Amino acid sequence: MKREPLAIVNAVITVIEAGLALLVAFGLDLTPGQVGAVMAFVVALGGLIGTFIVRSRVTPIADPRDREGRRLVPEQA
Repeated sequence: MKREPLAIVNAVITVIEAGLALLVAFGLDLTPGQVGAVMAFVVALGGLIGTFIVRSRVTPIADPRDREGRRLVPEQA
């Protein structure tokens, strides 16, 4: 999870969406509007997870720092 957190979150969301599509294809009785609403909810949830959880687990390129706030690259003059 530490090396590719965003890829893992996106993979989980993709599996959930594909699973819902399979359930609908094989007999889950949902209207197209309900399917769309569930898909929108899953995508929105993935976006929130990406924003609040994954973002805190990656190092920003512009100003990389460790957990204690120390710079990871030397300052340039």
